[in-house]
Amino acid sequence: METPLKIYFLPFFAQGHQIPMVQLARLIASRGQHITILTTSGNAQLFQKTIDDDIASGHHIRLHLLKFPGTQLGLPEGVENLVSATNNITAGKIHMAAHFIQPQVESVLKESPPDVFIPDIIFTWSKDMSKRLQIPRLVFNPISIFDVCMIQAIKAHPEAFLSDSGPYQIPGLPHPLTLPVKPSPGFAVLTESLLEGEDDSHGVIVNSFAELDAEYTQYYEKLTGRKVWHVGPSSLMVEQIVKKPAIVSEIRNECLTWLDSKERDSVLYICFGSLVLLSDKQLYELANGLDASGHSFIWVVHRKKKEGQEEEEEEKWLPEGFEEKIEREKRGMLIKGWAPQPLILNHPAVGGFLTHCGWNAVVEAISAGVPMVTMPGFSDQYFNEKLITEVHGFGVEVGAAEWSISPYEGKKTVLSGERIEKAVKRLMDKGNEGEKIRKKAKEMQDKAWRAVQEGGSSHNNLTALIDHLKALFPLST
Repeated sequence: METPLKIYFLPFFAQGHQIPMVQLARLIASRGQHITILTTSGNAQLFQKTIDDDIASGHHIRLHLLKFPGTQLGLPEGVENLVSATNNITAGKIHMAAHFIQPQVESVLKESPPDVFIPDIIFTWSKDMSKRLQIPRLVFNPISIFDVCMIQAIKAHPEAFLSDSGPYQIPGLPHPLTLPVKPSPGFAVLTESLLEGEDDSHGVIVNSFAELDAEYTQYYEKLTGRKVWHVGPSSLMVEQIVKKPAIVSEIRNECLTWLDSKERDSVLYICFGSLVLLSDKQLYELANGLDASGHSFIWVVHRKKKEGQEEEEEEKWLPEGFEEKIEREKRGMLIKGWAPQPLILNHPAVGGFLTHCGWNAVVEAISAGVPMVTMPGFSDQYFNEKLITEVHGFGVEVGAAEWSISPYEGKKTVLSGERIEKAVKRLMDKGNEGEKIRKKAKEMQDKAWRAVQEGGSSHNNLTALIDHLKALFPLST
C-alpha cells in the first residue's frame, strides 16, 4: 500500500496569499496526502471551519499553531493578518512577523521533518533553512507567472525607464507591452529579493491556469530553469471536490434581489479589495465618473475613517446628493463593508467589474466570465492590468498615474471622473468594442472551467505535482 506524503504548508498572513494556499493544501489532502498547515491562532480563525469540514469528510489535514510575535513587535492582540492593518506601520510589523517566526518553524521541522515543505514566497529565509535541514521545498507564489516575467524583464532592461514620463515599452517579452508609470525603486528591491527566494526549490506553484499565463510559462521556465505548476483557479478546483454552502445574510439578499431587477450584463460591480484605501478625492472622482457613465452599479466602499471625524464629515467624499440620486433613479447601490463578491460576479445582471486588479479578484472575475475595467491599486496589480488588457483583451484600462507599493496611503495623483467614465462606457455601452471584450472574457472563463475538470490542464498538473513529489521519495511508494 502506498504511504501518504507528509507535507507542511506555511501561508503568509494576508488573505490574498492565505486563501489560495489553504485551498491548495485542501486539494492535495483530497488526493490522500497528509497535510499540516503551520499558522497562528488569529489566522487559523479565518479558515478553521473549512478545515474542520474537510476532516469530517475524511481528509487528513490539520493545523499546527505557531505563536504570533505580536507583543515582540508592539502589535495589539488579535492583529495577525494584513486585513487588520490600516497603515504602513502596522503592515510593516506583520511583514516583520514573517521573519520572526523562523525559529518556531525550524523547530517544528526539526522535531518532525516533513517529506516536503511548501512555504509562501514571502518567507525568503525558507531557502537556506530547507537546504540546511535537507528538506525538499517548493514555493507557493500567489501572483501570476506573467507578473514574474514582467519583474524579470524590468530588472534586465533599466534603459527602458530612462525617460521621466511614460508610457514605457518593456522589451524582451512574448508580447509588446507598456507601463504607464515607472515602477518605484522600493518595489524593484522587494520583488527581486522575493524571486531570489525561489532559487534551489523544486519548482513554483501558482494559483493560475496554463492557458491564462500562455507563452509566459515557457518564457519563465527557460529563463530560470524552474518548473511551474499551475493548479488554479484554486477556488474552482476546490468546488469540484467540496460543494460550498450557500451564504445567507441580509446584505446578500438585498444586493442579489436588487440585481434580480436589472437586465442581463447591465450592472457594473466596483470593489477595490480588502486592503486598498482610495483617498477621499479619488472616491469623489470615482462617484462622479460612475454617475456620468449613466450605467447601473453596485459599489463596495472600503475607506479609513479619520480619528475624531464626525459622521457628517464622513460623507463629504461623495458628491452632494449622490446617494439620494442613485436611490431615486434605482441605478446604484452602495455597500459599506463586506459583500459576497463571488455571488455578485456570477449574477447574470453583472456585466463588468471595476477592480484594483488584485490577483484573487482577477481570478474570480475570470471564473465568472465578467470583463474588467482596470484601476490598479499597488504592487503587482499594475502588471495584472496588462495581462487583462494588452495580452488577452478582456478588459478596459482606467490605468494609473503613479506607482505605489502600499495600499494604505491614497495616491497623491487623482484620476479624473472623466477618465473613469470613458473606460466604463467603453465596456458597458452597447457597442462593438464592449461586445468583443465580453466575448473574450467568456472564452477565458470557458478555458478556466475546462482547466479544472478531469483531464484539464490544472487537474492534470495537480496529479503531476503529487507524482513529482512522490518520485522524490521512492521508498514511500
